[in-house]
Amino acid sequence: MENDFDAKDLIEIWEAIGLGNPWMAEANDPPFSKHMLVRVNTLQQLELIFQYGNWSVGQGYHFKNLCFVNQIDGGDEWLTIKDDYAFESVTFGGIIKRGEFTAYIERLLAATKEQCIHLNY
Repeated sequence: MENDFDAKDLIEIWEAIGLGNPWMAEANDPPFSKHMLVRVNTLQQLELIFQYGNWSVGQGYHFKNLCFVNQIDGGDEWLTIKDDYAFESVTFGGIIKRGEFTAYIERLLAATKEQCIHLNY
């Protein structure tokens, strides 16, 4: 699946949400900013990024209208944001090992705001 979504109107919103997160607000090597939110062009690239699993606090990636920002130094704990709201903290290692990554992201993309907020996707 390719990323055909233009997220330019969401980048500053995602930055504000990240700055409101206690872990990212304290990030200092480097400090969290919208410049750490990198567009990913394909779902396969996103999966490879999460497989790497050694990211600094505040490093983020966005695919379509989803944004994932790492909350743990060198870890795999991703603040998950869709459109203009954060709703989940996801560890992708197990999801990838079980071969469920693509289906998981597709469910997130298809879920309504209410479903995301209630973690029912």
